[in-house]
Amino acid sequence: FAKVGIDSGGYGVLDAAWRTPTEAWAGGGGGTMYVSKDGGKNFKFDGSADKLPGNLYTVKFFSENNGFALGSDGVLLRYQG
Repeated sequence: FAKVGIDSGGYGVLDAAWRTPTEAWAGGGGGTMYVSKDGGKNFKFDGSADKLPGNLYTVKFFSENNGFALGSDGVLLRYQG
């Protein structure tokens, strides 16, 4: 393992998944989402879930254009590329 640059602002990262060989997504506490477009070397905040209360526990991609993030309080986000 190698340390990865991610500025989570104090929120924990709970799960991560690859969408493509060079793009990865991570979800965490406080409904935060992060995306890496450089093969997982660095992650940047993504505001797509910023207004959601609770945590995002699982990120899963079933294909390059179809994915989900599951969170607390019944939150289910769908990625459609």
